Amino acid sequence: MFKILFLSLALLKKFNMKNLKQKVDQIAECVFSEVQKMQGQTYGLYAGEFGKLLFMLYYSRHFKNNDHTLATDNYTERLVRQFVEREKIHTFCSGLSGILYLFDFLRDNQLLNPDISKSQPFLDNYIVSKMREDISRRHFDFMHGALGVGLYFLKRKTNPEIIRELVDFLYRTAEKDVSNKTFRWESVVHYEKKLPGYNLALSHGVSSIIIFLSRVVKSGLFDEQSRELLTGAVNFVLLQQKDFSQSGYFFPSYLYKDATDTGSKSRLAWCYGDLGPGIALWQAGKAMRNKEWEEKGLEILLQSTQRRTYNETFVGDAGICHGSAGVAMLFRRMFLDTKRDEFSDATAYWINSALSFSRFEDGLAGYKTREKDGWKCDYSLLGGIAGIGLVLLSYLVDDEQKWDECFLLS
Repeated sequence: MFKILFLSLALLKKFNMKNLKQKVDQIAECVFSEVQKMQGQTYGLYAGEFGKLLFMLYYSRHFKNNDHTLATDNYTERLVRQFVEREKIHTFCSGLSGILYLFDFLRDNQLLNPDISKSQPFLDNYIVSKMREDISRRHFDFMHGALGVGLYFLKRKTNPEIIRELVDFLYRTAEKDVSNKTFRWESVVHYEKKLPGYNLALSHGVSSIIIFLSRVVKSGLFDEQSRELLTGAVNFVLLQQKDFSQSGYFFPSYLYKDATDTGSKSRLAWCYGDLGPGIALWQAGKAMRNKEWEEKGLEILLQSTQRRTYNETFVGDAGICHGSAGVAMLFRRMFLDTKRDEFSDATAYWINSALSFSRFEDGLAGYKTREKDGWKCDYSLLGGIAGIGLVLLSYLVDDEQKWDECFLLS
């Protein structure tokens, strides 16, 4: 039986940066070796080739090596040429919205300046048409549905009518409780049983809606309705808060249609659990200049730094999605925002945890990703070694972790 070992605080203070550099180098060798095969068929940001490219670009920037730089340049040229011709998925996770968002991020940070000017109008029109299909199905999910397209156009600062369309969609489809001044959105919360309910998570639920609306408010677009929606969504999340001293967590991952929660303890992860509502409240508070929301988000996240055992967190691998690298990424973002020692200590703890999961002889730099049907080798940004490597690299070089905006953290 796979046993999870967590390091003590005393060991954290003796953190060996040399070991961290060696692990980042091992991950880089795996990624660079894999892309040389040129077998990738999935181009998406979270789940495909462009996630690997993001790691490669950062690694090449910080650790100058002619071979790696040349490999990155060649890989970039191939991907940019092929994705325009082949990619038909429109989503943020696996398709065009995430790729186009990444291009703007890379330009902003002077990492890459791909020229897709000839294809841009066609690509934009295509993802808008797919967004409208999602709207017709009431599929708001930022990773796999309409809001991912909105995140791209917010980043690009063009086509405000698209953002207007999405804000209207959210207002129209929200279930409104006038007495509690809450807005909530129904979705499928149990995919195997196809059960409807209300998802609070960052990956697929109301927390991502709150962050999307916070970005809309900060942009200055459609102020009144966006603020009303944001307030209603925050109020809904706050109403779901539990007594942490009794339950060991603040929020359920989701509620069933009858508004009862699952009764199971929520995990500590980027995808589900308290970290999503915590960072959403923090961002909403800053966007709306609401100190009460900011302080609530801070309270949730500070308390979450104390959850470390497996029974408290259910952290069972190292990936960004539901593993220790994702927890480290989020706590480091909060340290960069607040400079609080609690977040610094928690980041170091979860970085060490991520290193401790590198233990498979047949893994990628020792890593495998845990899934329902067992362990698998994964190169991706969301669950695999590209994401693990990026988190470890940013911690190693002590950069500003600007790339975490692609995960809705900044």
